Amino acid sequence: MIVEHPTSGTVKQVLGSWHRLWCFLFGFIYYACKGMWGWSVFSFLTFNGIWIIFPLYNRVIVRSHYEKKGWIIRETKLLK
Repeated sequence: MIVEHPTSGTVKQVLGSWHRLWCFLFGFIYYACKGMWGWSVFSFLTFNGIWIIFPLYNRVIVRSHYEKKGWIIRETKLLK
């Protein structure tokens, strides 16, 4: 998933094709690296959603985080 900042025009890729695996393996560290501190703490306290819940809903969690911050979601696969 690619997002674009509405005022600065900055474009960045926030989800790759292996995002569920990275979330499953690294849990709270994955969310901390993305700057999602609330989800990072919640993931740590719940042992990554009892290991399977957070990786399954990772796309929804990341998408809603960026939408709340005001980023525009672009669903294209390639960043060029």
